[in-house]
Amino acid sequence: MKKLLFVAGAAALVALAAATVRLGAAEADDRHATPPGAASAGGGAQNLVLGDEGDQPETIEEFLTAVTEDVDRYWTAQFESAGLAEPRVTYAWIPEGMTAESVCGVDGLGDQAAAYCPGDDTIYISEKFATDIYTGALDGALPGSANGYGGTRGDFAVAYIVAHEYAHQVQAELGLYERYGQQLPTMNFELQADCYAGAWAKSTADDGRLEEGDVQEALDAALAVGDFDPANPGHHGTPEQREAAWSDGFESGSPDACGEYLQA
Repeated sequence: MKKLLFVAGAAALVALAAATVRLGAAEADDRHATPPGAASAGGGAQNLVLGDEGDQPETIEEFLTAVTEDVDRYWTAQFESAGLAEPRVTYAWIPEGMTAESVCGVDGLGDQAAAYCPGDDTIYISEKFATDIYTGALDGALPGSANGYGGTRGDFAVAYIVAHEYAHQVQAELGLYERYGQQLPTMNFELQADCYAGAWAKSTADDGRLEEGDVQEALDAALAVGDFDPANPGHHGTPEQREAAWSDGFESGSPDACGEYLQA
């Protein structure tokens, strides 16, 4: 087997991958979906280019699916270059007002859901949550943004969320939770997932598919979701740490740069 590219020092890649993606049982409710192909709410920022020109997603469900498939193509290529089997994951988009059950002990994932469940290998994202991120409706409601850090607005803020959850699946696929889960806190895995999200984002920039404002949307979102409770076992990292982790991945353009987050 070829050397895994995502290993740095003693830390192996902990990333989410999905090559065969399929929609769960939930169906989209287009009445509540803000078309990502419309003018961005980000004050002049444009949109991530997905698919062929003129064939852009028109609903939040379509956008979530298109971004997931785009992230999947990136990680499939990374796995192939490392001599690994094609990664696979399931995803389920939850319509507004509805819930989804997972085997991870989270009862009734609903309108604020954005999570990856290793037990059923599924990414769950609420369509309302994604829409609220896109429109800026959650500005000031998340731990970081409530304290003046960043904000959530625009299509690439939503793409950041998708790429982050996908990164958790890569971590599961490579056995990193089993290898490091008892040694390292949650924060390390969350920051590595942010770093992997940044590495994917750089691939879209290299392809010329980012538009003005997209990178700032992701950075602002990373700041907005940071929290300030390091004593909490579920602490994900401060706003500054999360922004820096995404930037590490984006500036390097390689998952190799993300291995340091799993070093003891």
